[in-house]
Amino acid sequence: MPAAKRQHFKGKDIMSSSMYDQAGYFYFFDVIYYYKRIYKNFDMEFHVHDYLEFMYVNFGEIVVTYRESADAPWRKTKVSTGEFVVIDGGVVHKITVGDKETQIFNMELNYSSPVEPLCLSIKTLIDNDRNFKAMIAEKERLMVLSDHYNLGAQFSHLIEYLASMEDIWNAAGSYRTTYVDFSLAAIFLQIAHNYVAQNAVHSFTGIKYLRKATKYIAENYAHGITAKKTADAAGVTQNYLNKLFSDEFSMTINEYINQFKVIKAKMLLEKTNIPISEIAAQVGYNNKQNFNKNFSRHIGMSPRAYKKFLQQKMDVHWTD
Repeated sequence: MPAAKRQHFKGKDIMSSSMYDQAGYFYFFDVIYYYKRIYKNFDMEFHVHDYLEFMYVNFGEIVVTYRESADAPWRKTKVSTGEFVVIDGGVVHKITVGDKETQIFNMELNYSSPVEPLCLSIKTLIDNDRNFKAMIAEKERLMVLSDHYNLGAQFSHLIEYLASMEDIWNAAGSYRTTYVDFSLAAIFLQIAHNYVAQNAVHSFTGIKYLRKATKYIAENYAHGITAKKTADAAGVTQNYLNKLFSDEFSMTINEYINQFKVIKAKMLLEKTNIPISEIAAQVGYNNKQNFNKNFSRHIGMSPRAYKKFLQQKMDVHWTD
C-alpha cells in the first residue's frame, strides 16, 4: 500500500493542498490509503496532511477536533452511526473514540493528473453536476453529513475491492483502475447530493425540527433533559440539531436549555417568594452551584444578588 503522507501537528500549520485549489484543473482523485477498523478508547494525535480524507462511522461514535487554518478557533464535532466526515487537505485534526466500540471506514485521496481520457476529473464533475458544483462553491473545509444514499455500503465494497487487489497495487505503485475512478466519482456525486439535500432540509424544513425541539425543552426543562433527548424528541441526530441551533440562535442545544432554565428562574425570582434552592430544583438543576454559575453567566449577577436587587427596587421581603 502506498505510504500516506501524514504529518504530526507541532503547533504550526503546514501549508497543504485543498480540494478547492484543484477545482479548475483536470485532476482526478487517487487513493493513497484506506482501512476498515474498530476502535475503542482511542485518542489520535493531532496531524495534518495534504490530501482529502473520508471517515464513515459504520457503528459507534467519534469526536473530531479540528482547526481549519492557523488563525481559526479549535472546534469539535461528533460523527455518529450512519454519518461521515469529509476533511479537506490542510485541516489540522484528530479523532477521539470513547468506551463504545466504533467501526470506521477510512479512505484518503490525493490529486493526480489524468493518464487516460476516461478519467472523471474534479473539473469534469463540476462542469457536469450542479450539486457537486454547489458543494465545491461553498468551500467547507470539514463537512459532517448523514448517509442518505447507502454510501457506507459503497465505501465498504470499494475498500474490500482495494484490499483484494493489494498485491497488484503494490507492484504497480498505484490503485488506478477505471473501476476505482468511476466508483470514486459515483461516491463524490452522492456526497454532493447528500450535501445539497441536507442543506435543503436545513433551509426549508429545519424550522420544523427547531419547533419540535424548543417545544420539547419548554415542556420538559425541569426534568433533566439533555441535548440527546431533545434531538430524539425532534427526530434528528444531535449533531444536525446542534447545527440548526447554532445557525438560528448562535448557541448549542445545551446552551439554549441552560438559557431557558435561567429565564424561568429569573421569572420565579421576580414573581414568587420561593427560596432560591427550590427555584433551582424547579427549573431542573440538581446542583445549586451549577445553577448559580449559569444564572450569573446569563444575568450578570448571582441569584442571591439579583434577589437583593429586586428587594431594593420593589421593597419586597423575600425568604431564603
